[in-house]
Amino acid sequence: MNFKRARNPYVYASITVIVLMMAGWLFGRLLATSDNTYMRLLLLQDVVNQVSLRYVDKIPPDQLYRRAAEGLLKGLDPYTELIPAEEYKRFQELQVKSEYLGTGISITRTNREIVVMSTFPGSSAYREGIQPGDRIIRVDGKSTRNWTTEQASLHLLGEEGTTVEVAVSRMGVPDPLNFTLTREQVIVPTVTRHFMLPDSVGYVRLANFTERSAEELKKYVENLLAEGMKSLILDLRDNAGGLTESAINICGLFLSGKELIVSIRARRKEDSSSFFSKSKPVFKDQPMAVLINEFTASSSEIVAGALQDHDRAVILGKNSFGKGLVQTTFPLNSGDVLKITTARYYTPSGRNIQRENFSRIGRLSEKEDSEEEPETQAVFKTDMGREVLGGGGIAPDVEVAEDSAAFDLSIVELLPHSFNFAVAYKSEHPNLDKSFRADREVFNAFVSFLKNKGVEVDDKKLNRHRAFITDDLLTYRIAQVTWDDNTAYQLIAGSDRQLNKALEILSSAKSQNEIFEKIMKEGKD
Repeated sequence: MNFKRARNPYVYASITVIVLMMAGWLFGRLLATSDNTYMRLLLLQDVVNQVSLRYVDKIPPDQLYRRAAEGLLKGLDPYTELIPAEEYKRFQELQVKSEYLGTGISITRTNREIVVMSTFPGSSAYREGIQPGDRIIRVDGKSTRNWTTEQASLHLLGEEGTTVEVAVSRMGVPDPLNFTLTREQVIVPTVTRHFMLPDSVGYVRLANFTERSAEELKKYVENLLAEGMKSLILDLRDNAGGLTESAINICGLFLSGKELIVSIRARRKEDSSSFFSKSKPVFKDQPMAVLINEFTASSSEIVAGALQDHDRAVILGKNSFGKGLVQTTFPLNSGDVLKITTARYYTPSGRNIQRENFSRIGRLSEKEDSEEEPETQAVFKTDMGREVLGGGGIAPDVEVAEDSAAFDLSIVELLPHSFNFAVAYKSEHPNLDKSFRADREVFNAFVSFLKNKGVEVDDKKLNRHRAFITDDLLTYRIAQVTWDDNTAYQLIAGSDRQLNKALEILSSAKSQNEIFEKIMKEGKD
C-alpha cells in the first residue's frame, strides 16, 4: 500500500475548503464595498438585461453595450469618441495619410442623384474625363437613384487594380456616357491653392494636416521662391486641423534654430512633452502673414499660435475656433478604436487657447442661463513683448471681417443652385478663357435659372447682394466647374477683404519686425 497516495484525497479536500473559504471572504469584501468595479459592472449588466428583455422594441445586446460606451464618452468632451473598425480605416486613409484606393471622384447628393463635385488630378476619373456636374446614373449596371453618398462611395471604392463601370448623364449630351475606371491609389491634396500675388507676395492655402502636408507645403513654398517670392501669405481659414506632428513639421519650415513650437501637458507625466523646431527652414526671415477665421482649429491653431508667439508672422482675420485639446487613438479588442482626449496643448508663451470651460473630470459646464461674469483671460507676451491672450482661440493681430453677404441665409441657400447653374452655364459656353468674370448678364441668367427651377427668391435681397453674387459666387462657381478651385479663387482674390489686407501689410514693409512695430504703434495711438 502506498501511504503517500492514500493521504492525497484528504490533503486535496482540505486545500479546496481553505480556497473556497478565502474566495468567499474576498467575494464578501468585494460586495461589502459600496464603491467597487464589480458593483458598477453588475449595474450595467442589470440595465442591459432589463432593456433587452422589456424594452418595447427589440434591440440586440451588442447595440446596447455600444450605446452605453458611446453615452459614457459623450459626457466627457466633444472630441472623445468610439470609432467603429470600418470607419477607422477610412479615417486613417483620408485624415492621416491623405490617400485612398478608389477612382478619384468627389461626390455629393442632389435631388436624389449622385453628382460629381470634382475629380482629383492624376486619378482614373480625371484621366478618363469625368467632369464636375456629371450625374452618376449607374455603377456596374446598378441604378444609383435614391443612393446615399455612402452607398455610392462603397461601390466606387475597392481593391487596387480592379475596374468599375460608371455611366453618367452630362448636361448638353443627349445619351449617357460610359466610363471604365480603375481603382488605384488616389492622393488627396492638402495644399489646394498656390499662386503669386502682386508685389511678389506668394499665397498658399493649406486645407488640413496629414502625413503629407509638410512636404507638400514645402514644395509649393520653394516653387514660389523660385518665381521670386519676397513675402508669403499662409491661408489657414476653414482648416479644422489634423495631425499634431504635421503642425510641428510645418512650423519648422518657418522658424530658425531650436524654437519651442508647442507643449503637450497630460495627466500622466510620461505623456507630456515639448516639441521644438529642428529642420532647416525654407522661408526663414522674409515677411509672412497667416489668415485665420472662426473655423481655424486644432493643429491650425498650433501653427498660428507658434508663429504669433515668436513674432514670425502677423495673424489676420477673425478669432479662431479655440480647440486646445489633444486626442490619442487606442485600438480595442473589438477592432474598434477609442479616440480620447489625453492632454492640453500650450503655445510657446504658455497659452492654452481652449474656448470651452471643462471641469476637472472634463464635462462641459452647462450654465447657459448663468449670470456669472465671463472668466478673465490671462495675458501672455510674445518674444517682442506684444500682449496676447490665453483661452478663447487665437486672436488675430489685425482683425478683418469677411463680407457679410457670405453669411446671409438667403445667399447660403443659393450655394447648391449656384453649382447647378455653373454646370449649365459651362455646357452652353464651352470655350471660356481664364479672363472670364461674371457680369450683370450672368447674374440675370442665374435669377431666371432659379425661378425656372421653382426656387423662391427674394428679389430685393438678391439685388442688395448682387455684387457679391456676381463677382464672387458666380465667378467662382463657373470657374471651379470649368477649371479647378485654384484657378477659380485666383479670379475672385481681388474681392477677399482679409487677403487684401494681408497683401497691403506685406507690401508696405521690408521686414517682419517693421510690420510689428507699425502694429504696436497703431495700437498705442
